[in-house]
Amino acid sequence: MAEMNVPAGGGKKGHKKVRSKKQSTRVDLTAMVDLGFLLITFFMLATTFNKPKTMEVNKPAKEDDKKIEQPPIKMSKTLSLMLGSRDKVIFYVSPDEIDANTQLEIDSVDYGAKGLRKVIQRRQAEVKAQWGNQDDLFVMIKPLPKSKYKNIVDVLDEMNINNVKRYAILQPTDPIDSLIALRIGEVRK
Repeated sequence: MAEMNVPAGGGKKGHKKVRSKKQSTRVDLTAMVDLGFLLITFFMLATTFNKPKTMEVNKPAKEDDKKIEQPPIKMSKTLSLMLGSRDKVIFYVSPDEIDANTQLEIDSVDYGAKGLRKVIQRRQAEVKAQWGNQDDLFVMIKPLPKSKYKNIVDVLDEMNINNVKRYAILQPTDPIDSLIALRIGEVRK
């Protein structure tokens, strides 16, 4: 049983008045301790914890035997990102028409705010200038076999940060992807 003892207070020393002896006051704290534990238990069970936030990934519906024809995307509205080894992203923009004289500009950046984020923002500005809406940008994310899972997560985070509405994770099966993989010394399969 929890209790609190309060000593009896005396008067001045040296006075010889006869006083009656006082009993010490006893306060039973058992109910207070029980109430404290009851409140702790209540707040532990009644509190809602922060739920982890996840990014929603929309997958295409399973196709039946019929194939739905999708309208082609103009390549001038796209940005291709090839995720390579050594934490580098190789990016390029394919022209709408490819012929023998076509020059393809290829560059690589890291996954930081001064690398990939700047590339995406610059490409959004280019698409907005050409087509009038930056939401028309379609980003093709193509991880190579030596890329890390962390790299895919970093790219998806950048899509979310830059508010890119349309993007897809694809296999690097395009002939241009093969040429770029050979050029940077990586395999695509």
